[in-house]
Amino acid sequence: MDGKGDVHVTFEKLLRKGLVHKNTPCVSTIRSPLHRFSSGYYFVKHMSAKSNFAFLPPTEYANPNAYFDAIRKEKNVLGIKVLSKPQCDYFPDHAELFNTENLHEHVSKYILERGGKVDGRIEMRKNPDNKLDVFLAELTPDRKQDILDTYAKDFELWEKAYAVYN
Repeated sequence: MDGKGDVHVTFEKLLRKGLVHKNTPCVSTIRSPLHRFSSGYYFVKHMSAKSNFAFLPPTEYANPNAYFDAIRKEKNVLGIKVLSKPQCDYFPDHAELFNTENLHEHVSKYILERGGKVDGRIEMRKNPDNKLDVFLAELTPDRKQDILDTYAKDFELWEKAYAVYN
């Protein structure tokens, strides 16, 4: 956290604040941008369906296209512009990246190589409602291309981390 409750703080911001040195080791996860957007979409739909918990006006998550457009707005209802920022903007070039699909393998290796112990399976929280195939089927070709173009470096870094265990 950066002191204001923001867990989405960049390494650069930590450097500017003097909280880390430029050579401070950095470990981060990276997720396929397509999975990231799909997961965000289904999370908003799920949470907005709960009583007394409205994330976005229903028109802004009516379908994947409306959701994608809403989070890309400079100012949106949720302030979730952070989701539209490339993941690679958050960590330095020297970061060790773990893809989310193989999180247990990456983290276990990291801990065990440093003499630590892993007691159980390490997994990220999963949204059972996340349906990537449905999300992609409803997303227009121009928006898919926008994701591919805008997040090209994220895809590259994710594929590199994914290739370690697949």
